[in-house]
Amino acid sequence: MVPRKLRSRWNRAIAAAVLALVGAGGTQAAAKETVLYTFTGGSDGNGPNSPLIFDNAGNLYGTTVTGGTNGNGTVFELKPSGSGWTETVLYSFGDASDGIIPIGSVLLDEKGNLYGLTQQGGAPGHGTAFELSPNSGGGWTKKTIYAFAGGTDGSFPYGGLISDSTGNLYGFTLAGGTGPCQYYGPGCGTVFELKRSHGFWKEVVLFSFPGGAGGQDPGGLTLDESGNLYGTTFQGGSGGAGIVFKLAHSAGRWKESILHAFSGGRDGSAPSGSVTLDHAGNLYGTTSNGSGGGCQYGCGLVYELKPLAKGKRMEVVLHRFTDNSHDGVNPYASLIFDQAGNLFGTTSGGGAYGTGIVFELMQNFDGKWKESVIQNFIGADYGFAPGTLVFGENGYLYGSAGGGAYGDAGLVFQLSP
Repeated sequence: MVPRKLRSRWNRAIAAAVLALVGAGGTQAAAKETVLYTFTGGSDGNGPNSPLIFDNAGNLYGTTVTGGTNGNGTVFELKPSGSGWTETVLYSFGDASDGIIPIGSVLLDEKGNLYGLTQQGGAPGHGTAFELSPNSGGGWTKKTIYAFAGGTDGSFPYGGLISDSTGNLYGFTLAGGTGPCQYYGPGCGTVFELKRSHGFWKEVVLFSFPGGAGGQDPGGLTLDESGNLYGTTFQGGSGGAGIVFKLAHSAGRWKESILHAFSGGRDGSAPSGSVTLDHAGNLYGTTSNGSGGGCQYGCGLVYELKPLAKGKRMEVVLHRFTDNSHDGVNPYASLIFDQAGNLFGTTSGGGAYGTGIVFELMQNFDGKWKESVIQNFIGADYGFAPGTLVFGENGYLYGSAGGGAYGDAGLVFQLSP
């Protein structure tokens, strides 16, 4: 079970500000945001929608979907200094054969190499997996480690890569595989593994989504300590509104188990992003739609999937978003835990200004979860539509907003209690 939560320092710090500043618009946390870097939309990048990662020195890494020298996206580093943060573009993607639209996060290995995906491009044009390695000249060398062919191997990889303890990489594609879907192209999507052998990388398709009740259009992946993979699909399932799935390896093959099929009603619709695991094996995630709340397709919710007997799961709705100035709507990003077991996430819209929020969910002593809005995004120079968050060692929250600032090119922000 998730441990009982004490009021977090975020809520303690914000409580006074809530009393002093909250009006009908609920702007209590706007003053807590610090913009670390504002993208111009030019050679420095445009649209930092991906989750950020830290290295051991406290530097941040991320991607922009467009911008850069050739307009096809970048991998960037933000380095703290005495006067603020300095952005360095580590790599600007070139023409289509190089890979374009790096839409997910990058992964850092113990040697300092970065790995990521481009949604399109590569020689066949269906996306790539790439490696960036520091070189002796102080720059970075980029290598395409796999180019998707668009057939049974998958097409249009999305999001970032994750790794296991031996350095194998895992990801997913929106299309391709053996399913009959035509939404993004032939195939309903795949889950794949990239294995390194003798200096080369080989792709292995672990699972092809069949569409229909088996799901299609997958979202982010999570790996547990036993090597099982968990994820979501935006569509499909018995209710047609998406699923949460588990992939387990047995007898030489990977088998899908559907842990929950969303109905599109009060239990949610269109899950997006990865699920988050706690130490007891409970899964947490969001649905971007469903559950009512005044939005046309439902405002979305936060859910928990509790283990039952024989591999079954029970969904518990922790929070239903409501279309008003005191709450957010349409959460697309993944959730993260703090050390006390509180959940943090973002919504793409809603809040006091209609441009998204950062929220905290804290479990009370009666077992119920309570939401607190800890940041209302104002838009303009302070950004809008925030993505998945990450904690720094200082306990502050860091993230990117895909819009706002110069020409709506996006920014990177910090939230302090």
